[in-house]
Amino acid sequence: MKALGFNIKKGELWFCLLEGDRAAPEFLAQDRHRFDAEQPRTGLAHFFKQTFGEVIDHTKPDRLAYRVSLDANGADQVAYLCYPFGILNLIAHERGTPIREFVTQSFSKKALGFAGDKLDACDARISNPPPKWGRDGKLAALAAWMALDD
Repeated sequence: MKALGFNIKKGELWFCLLEGDRAAPEFLAQDRHRFDAEQPRTGLAHFFKQTFGEVIDHTKPDRLAYRVSLDANGADQVAYLCYPFGILNLIAHERGTPIREFVTQSFSKKALGFAGDKLDACDARISNPPPKWGRDGKLAALAAWMALDD
């Protein structure tokens, strides 16, 4: 089974593709797409619809997942932190692909089967991780990991 996880921060859309199950996740791919968070809402919607579709077509996941941020302090931040996931849900619906959403608190020690920090779990429990990956890529990986059902 392959799961594709997404994470968004201002100006950056991260994705990570994992394979396997929750007990033994394996890293397959990761990337970042930059976007202009200040562009009009219609431009943002177009970017996300196009980019999500291209990434899904290229990676061919069995499941989709994303980490939604609860840190938005205003309408401008909601436009790029939350709205894109409505578009992703619509794409998932149209394609018949299962999708799950998570918040950072979802990545618990119990859920991951790891006693340490959730970001350290990515390096310790995901096989073949990239040599250098940061917090935002790991958050996309955690979303994908949680979608890998045992």
